[in-house]
Amino acid sequence: MDKFFIKIKTEKVEINKKVFLSLLNISHVKEYSSYKNAITDNEISLSHLKDLSEKADTPYPLFFAPLNIVNKQIKDKENELDQKLPSKKEIRLAFRGKMKSNDIELIVKDLARKQEFLKRILPMTPENSFVGSVSHKIIMGVSNKDIAKNIRDYFKIDLNHIRNMPKDDVLNYLFKKAEEKNILISLSSYHYMPQEISKDLYLSGFCVKDKKFPYIFINTRDGDETPIILETSGRQIFTLIAMIVSIGMNKFVLSMKEGQVKSSSQKRIYSIVGEILIPENDLTSIKINDVDDIKKYAKSFKVTPSMLVMRLKESNFMSRDTANLYLNILYKEIKEIESKKKYYNNTKPVNGFGKYNGERFSHEVVIAHKARKVSLIEAKNILFRKGKMNNTLFNEYINKFK
Repeated sequence: MDKFFIKIKTEKVEINKKVFLSLLNISHVKEYSSYKNAITDNEISLSHLKDLSEKADTPYPLFFAPLNIVNKQIKDKENELDQKLPSKKEIRLAFRGKMKSNDIELIVKDLARKQEFLKRILPMTPENSFVGSVSHKIIMGVSNKDIAKNIRDYFKIDLNHIRNMPKDDVLNYLFKKAEEKNILISLSSYHYMPQEISKDLYLSGFCVKDKKFPYIFINTRDGDETPIILETSGRQIFTLIAMIVSIGMNKFVLSMKEGQVKSSSQKRIYSIVGEILIPENDLTSIKINDVDDIKKYAKSFKVTPSMLVMRLKESNFMSRDTANLYLNILYKEIKEIESKKKYYNNTKPVNGFGKYNGERFSHEVVIAHKARKVSLIEAKNILFRKGKMNNTLFNEYINKFK
């Protein structure tokens, strides 16, 4: 292993390069020029090291520790994350080995911190009874149709109500229904979350596990100028319901790559989601003559056109060949839209942080602060990233989430 040095003013201090590589083994950190230059030159200034260590949420003095101490710290951290993350087996099955825990590590750590904070200010909250409840029904042989109805009833989802709403309003309605049952919602928010997610990952969502407040994180791909998946409101509605069903089945990660729905559990999740959003009885009265009919009914049901086609095929209201024909047409249209779509991020900080923290969490922190259960510093630390904790932002946040 090459010698590696930390430049401190006019001096150089040698450290183990394996320590440097191990502590900064996080995908987004490796993209910084200071990291790349350090690997090439085998040295880095202390100021750049502190900057990278902050981005990796790693105490910089640890870089000067012996390798065995660092390895123990990393192992302890991995064990802690394992309690919150989807299992490595589940990640491997969903992503074919292309995703690793450190691709989402800082987000998981931050949302886990929020979970513990919420349990401190709401200590009487019981354990969440929904986690694993669907898997119990499956073991008992309950049909997808009955499971879907039970989920709609549990979350008080009114299909007639949402079908008269714009899709963005439907999303907010469903977010509220989930959070009323102590399932928290976080949306990716470019510049306002601890790490950016690689645009090459087909990650749609994951859950940060917790007995009281499981946290659903949905990857909206905002900030990605050329997204490989266009995360429309209809697609996010599907992702949200799929993640809710997944939590009920003790599954905690969701990949939405086309053509990779292979596992029986994932197929069952998608079938239940379809029955939740479009009960089979609702399909009996619709007539499809062309792709415009698909789009019209999909708009009414608040789903993507592709999901409606899959639902029709699964329920035997459309042949496999006809479904494939429509899916090919829709796929080409989506790809054309994606090739032209550009994202421009000019989100205000109060909205950016609010999107990532989630409505319920933000509201509870604001209420706790007003009740003097939480200090100003504590509230700022849990809501905002370092360097963005000014009083103006906090006052705007209080007014928004009071």
